Amino acid sequence: MSEPKKKLWIGNLAYKVQKDDLEELFKQYGQITEIKVLDKGPHVYAFVEFEKVEKAIEAFNSLQGRELKGQAMKIEYASGRKRSTNDRDKDRGRGGNDKYRKRDSNYKRRSRSRSNDRHKKKSKSNKRHSSSSESSRRNKQYNNKKQPVRSPPSDGLSN
Repeated sequence: MSEPKKKLWIGNLAYKVQKDDLEELFKQYGQITEIKVLDKGPHVYAFVEFEKVEKAIEAFNSLQGRELKGQAMKIEYASGRKRSTNDRDKDRGRGGNDKYRKRDSNYKRRSRSRSNDRHKKKSKSNKRHSSSSESSRRNKQYNNKKQPVRSPPSDGLSN
């Protein structure tokens, strides 16, 4: 756990939580200087800053895990810096620094569609017959060969 600070990060908030809800809950622990609620897609979190560190510690200890609008809050002391994607990945056990992804600035990730094609089963008709490019090559070779001149079939009536 990080060192206690005046600013708290409150995570795992329900989508319907508003600034007023947090103010009502946290003001009982001391004077609040700032409240920010951030909605990042499916994740809603907030920052609550107290005037004194002692009040933040008291709120942290009292409200950790308490339900607000049906979800248990997760509270941490704010780190004082913006978190990057790599920091969040490390917290979630995803490693963060991916040396292969960052090997050069021109590196592009492969699309998933390539891996899906690899697992598709080929139809039986493709397995039994050669590919169309192969058959067209054979046709060209056959057509380029000189065909023997054949005499017309005789009908049995000769002069």
